[in-house]
Amino acid sequence: MARTGISRATLNNYIGLNLIPPPTVRKPEEVGGPTKIGYFPAWVVNRIDRIRQLKSEGMRMAQIVMQFMDEERKVLPAAPEPQPDLTYQWLEQIPFPAVLVNRSWEIIRSNHAAEDLLPTERVRGATSAVKNNFFAPFCIRGLMSGFTNWEDMLTPHIRLAKRDLSEDSLAQIYRGSEYHTEEEVMLLWRGAEPLDDRPFHHQTLVLKHFDGESRHCTLFSSALREGTLLLYVPIHMQLDRILDQLMGTVELFRSVLSREGPSHIPLCILAARLESDLHLRTALPPAEYFDLINQIILTSHQCFKKHGATPARSFQEGVVGFFLAADDSPQDYLFRALACGHSLQRMIGDLDRKWKYKQAWSNTLRLNIGVHCGHEWAGTVPSALAFEFTVVGDTLMETIKLSEFSKKGAIWASKKVIENLSPSERERVEFGIRLGVYQERFVSPNIYSPVKELLSRDELEGGGLLPISNLAVTEVVNVFP
Repeated sequence: MARTGISRATLNNYIGLNLIPPPTVRKPEEVGGPTKIGYFPAWVVNRIDRIRQLKSEGMRMAQIVMQFMDEERKVLPAAPEPQPDLTYQWLEQIPFPAVLVNRSWEIIRSNHAAEDLLPTERVRGATSAVKNNFFAPFCIRGLMSGFTNWEDMLTPHIRLAKRDLSEDSLAQIYRGSEYHTEEEVMLLWRGAEPLDDRPFHHQTLVLKHFDGESRHCTLFSSALREGTLLLYVPIHMQLDRILDQLMGTVELFRSVLSREGPSHIPLCILAARLESDLHLRTALPPAEYFDLINQIILTSHQCFKKHGATPARSFQEGVVGFFLAADDSPQDYLFRALACGHSLQRMIGDLDRKWKYKQAWSNTLRLNIGVHCGHEWAGTVPSALAFEFTVVGDTLMETIKLSEFSKKGAIWASKKVIENLSPSERERVEFGIRLGVYQERFVSPNIYSPVKELLSRDELEGGGLLPISNLAVTEVVNVFP
């Protein structure tokens, strides 16, 4: 800025219009100054001087953007034959409109079902950031021309976007635009209350077409690594299946379901079962019992989502979560499973306190948790959402049995899980076996034991635990962040 004499606002405007690239942020070589500095390529100074010259000749910013695009187009080599992009192929398997946007609310990909909902035209000469933005002027004009209540449709999206965008960044999209929609959108923006930072939300939408047709749907949104997934679900579809989709399944589809056929993958499984469910069933009226189970499942799924897991179908009074290796950190899925179990203990503790206050009873809600890992075949089976993740193999059965072995809300993990942690991760896990008459209070640290050494023969047979009798296990007492 010192060399060119432009303001920070002008600099950000040029970056937003793709006239210059964003800076590369790194630590400066000199000590004692700022901890981070943004560095621009040397040619940016000449580009800013050229922009200043063109503006002095009377050119508007939109014309300047067009001129630089034309110049760059002339020197670009011929584009190669486009190849099919399978990265987001899973979006096409969703049977209702689905749109994936990044943190700047640029549309990464939408499926064919979304074409009737969102305009697909592109403005010649618009920068990529403007051209693909959900709030791009031409997109707003498309909503205006297609729906009589376009403001009501746009407002729920604004409430979501206000978690990612500032008013200034939205205003940059409209700079130099030939569409005069900025005033209406800004008015909606200022009047909309931002949603809280939960991993998923649902809002009701009414689509009123100019031909008089009206459709009701639910806008579900889920926070993903890339940004936000928007699902426009017909109002009659089952809520619980959509929640399963939002609470982690998409992350799994990207890494597993893009491959043809089943995949043999490493995974870690967490199974949690409600203790004393028969006693609770008799203590509560049916409506309240199902309300309790739904709260436990929803709480568990929220915890799975937070730790990057995918929930499976619930089994009786229990839940299952699958942890897969992530592309950016392929080794942390085992620790994520243990951390999830520890978080789940605290969340169920909070739920227990609420129900104690609500019912004025002495019952204690506990989830007995088992964590195990292995390599299994993973694939899909048909479901109401056209696909559902499933695992075939012994690991799932053994994990569920391990949760049945667990008592009093404890977390039990197999030796295989602990031993495959990295050294730094293992230091953050406190584990061991409770021994002797003081086992309620004393844990012999860092040891394992086969299940058959911790139970009598009658307990093994009566509890149906013979399949895991030789499995070496340990109790996870604490997991440190």
